[in-house]
Amino acid sequence: MHRLRIALPLAVLAALLALPSFAAAALTYQTGVVRTSVWVAGDDGSGARRLAPGRNPSISPDGQTVAFGNRFTARNKPVLQVIPAAGGAARTIVTNWQYGPFAWSPDSRFIATQAGPEVGRQRLVLIEVATGTVRTVATGYFSGASFSPDSTQLVYGRATSERLFRPTNIEIAAVAGGAPRRLTTDGHSEYPLWGPTQIAFTRWSRPTGRHRKEDGPKYHLWLMNADGTNRHQLTRGRIPFLLAGLTPTAWSVDGSRLLAQFGGQDTSYPVTVDPATGRQRTIGPATENGMQATGLSRDGSTILGWYPSFEASNNANVLTVPYTGGRTRVLVRHASMPTWTR
Repeated sequence: MHRLRIALPLAVLAALLALPSFAAAALTYQTGVVRTSVWVAGDDGSGARRLAPGRNPSISPDGQTVAFGNRFTARNKPVLQVIPAAGGAARTIVTNWQYGPFAWSPDSRFIATQAGPEVGRQRLVLIEVATGTVRTVATGYFSGASFSPDSTQLVYGRATSERLFRPTNIEIAAVAGGAPRRLTTDGHSEYPLWGPTQIAFTRWSRPTGRHRKEDGPKYHLWLMNADGTNRHQLTRGRIPFLLAGLTPTAWSVDGSRLLAQFGGQDTSYPVTVDPATGRQRTIGPATENGMQATGLSRDGSTILGWYPSFEASNNANVLTVPYTGGRTRVLVRHASMPTWTR
């Protein structure tokens, strides 16, 4: 391998050194309301740069590529695009993209997401980012998608209808190809999140009580092995009227910490969960318009998100908060939808 021997002018070198280190930890987020933009910065919010028009950005685990949705195309139809985190031209990898399940593989080679009509059955697609090759894994109505730690398998929740209490199960597919198979058959399992040693997922139950006919599914967290064995309930407790419950958000790299989001009508806030005991701790106010958590640092020490969760980007701030609770730190003002690689 030959070394580059071209001497850079001092001014250029200084400018390059001032940029965020995109090969290391980095942060993406969106700004704007109608005309939204995708930005990239260091994981502390420093050195911010606008990358492109778009929304819902997600940075690859290696920090090299940002995927994002874009409606501002010639056909005015939603597409999924990728762009180098260092800047450059955006490239469309999925047409008729629909917001919903989305996951990068840990090796940053693949993206799993959904595509299809605005209303109706979707396709869960697997994209090889470098080549743009797209493969349909399954069709239906999807809830959650997550890769195995070695990037060779994909799990996802799938239903065959849009009914409120429709049967949902978790399926697994090999990234290399082949027919998917079910990990659950109970008709109540969805939103899988693959951790270092086990898969967290949501299992729903029908509401009870006087207003059960006006209420929706109730979500508790469960755990299982990668082959679907040893399924067991992790969280318990009554979930109030018009509130849904917990869905998993992120694992720490050692599997000792689990982050979830509690949701429901006009309600969203993060909750930390001990994977061994199910003990829960609410982060921030457990009220309407709480913090929306989007990530957890690899060591499990820091939660990333934005607040208030139901506000447009111009009224929200990207922030972090310790996993154990404490004061928040604002990274970017007037922004939302952050992801990072820390």
